[in-house]
Amino acid sequence: MGISTPLVALAVLCMLGCGADAATPMSRGNANASASTNPTSGNPSLNLVDCRQPNLTRACNCNGMPGRQVCDGAGWKPCECAMGGAAVSFDLEGNNRTDIKFVWEKTATSEDLGGCLPGKYEGTFGGIYWSYIATLAPIEDLAVPIANVDIPGQPSGFHFTVEPAQGGETVLKIKGEMVGTADLVFPFTASVEGELDCKAKTFNARMGNGLYSVLIEGLVAQQFVGVMTGQYDTRTHTFVNGVWDVWETSGVPPGKQAPALPREFDRDGFGGFGTWAAALPTNLSDPQLAACPQDYACAAGPLGPNKHLCTSLLGVPGCASNADCDLHFPGERVNCLQTSVFSTCIKECKP
Repeated sequence: MGISTPLVALAVLCMLGCGADAATPMSRGNANASASTNPTSGNPSLNLVDCRQPNLTRACNCNGMPGRQVCDGAGWKPCECAMGGAAVSFDLEGNNRTDIKFVWEKTATSEDLGGCLPGKYEGTFGGIYWSYIATLAPIEDLAVPIANVDIPGQPSGFHFTVEPAQGGETVLKIKGEMVGTADLVFPFTASVEGELDCKAKTFNARMGNGLYSVLIEGLVAQQFVGVMTGQYDTRTHTFVNGVWDVWETSGVPPGKQAPALPREFDRDGFGGFGTWAAALPTNLSDPQLAACPQDYACAAGPLGPNKHLCTSLLGVPGCASNADCDLHFPGERVNCLQTSVFSTCIKECKP
């Protein structure tokens, strides 16, 4: 039985198109692959095949080398040249390896910052103050004591927030306030805004909106501004060695920043100075938190009403070094930190 000419032509087309697709690896994007302006030159019969079906293939001439074209439904793509007729294999064994890891740049956590922990810190401050109000008495150089106010069940009168790191930064923003009294009756308030440098473990802040009033906040108020500095102890997450210095801007004459502490009235004028310390409140749900040893009670100390420390009848044990704290709390490696004018043994406890 004879085979019709149309069927022969169709078989040839299939051999040219499908055979090239299955047997010969192709090279896409090769500049030489499109050197012929007519990819069907040498194969006039291929011009009879319309590109109407996506992924339809046909043979083409690529600079004398066999090639293939693929239909995308709208037209024929450039001729893909066979790579010398050689078989090409790809070694993708690395895709199956489990020892390859990517280290992505990430936003630094508190531990990445050398031990700095963001959070709401509380503490205490104290010092002395010379105010222009005293001249109305008149007692020009009267110095009165300053201390924070603590309300039971509330944060300490001195508190601030250490903001989490943003974008891998190592300097954390701090905002808070000081609420206290002078001579136990005169309101003393200020805002605190500054930075904690986690690499250097240092704290610097400005004190603003300061008011020193008579009996009632805002009454005959004197205004002041100031600065605060301190250090950060990463072992206990405590701000230590803190000092502050303020000067009245409404006094006559106005006070000025002290070139060195302690502040001197004859040299620096109206204002005040003192010490401060702060820490994260005691986490009462911490399973490692334990009661104090015998002869010690768990109570508030120099780090605010919500920081529970082991305290004797004389208060939190004083110290000059960690060795002194070892005598009070043998084998517990308690740190000696300067939390006020004096250094104390900071042993947190469970009430």
